[in-house]
Amino acid sequence: MNPGKIVLMTRDQIESAVARGVPFTLRMADGKEYPVPHRDYISLSPRASCVIVWDDAGHFTVLPLLTMTGLRSVETEGGAKDEERPSSPS
Repeated sequence: MNPGKIVLMTRDQIESAVARGVPFTLRMADGKEYPVPHRDYISLSPRASCVIVWDDAGHFTVLPLLTMTGLRSVETEGGAKDEERPSSPS
């Protein structure tokens, strides 16, 4: 990854992670991580450039796509980790 290049997480990358049905964690530019253990813990608006992540207590956090730096998921088969990085704008 080029350190001087701007990279963006896309809605499609988030939707793909949700569709796989495997727990994942969203990483933010400030270093915070937000676990998504199941598809019920994340909401994607049809037009907004953010996602909402819920915790077990019913609290939620609104996360702008522009501040996401990646997502990490753990595949159940063989314990192999799957990591997705943001895409570079064209």
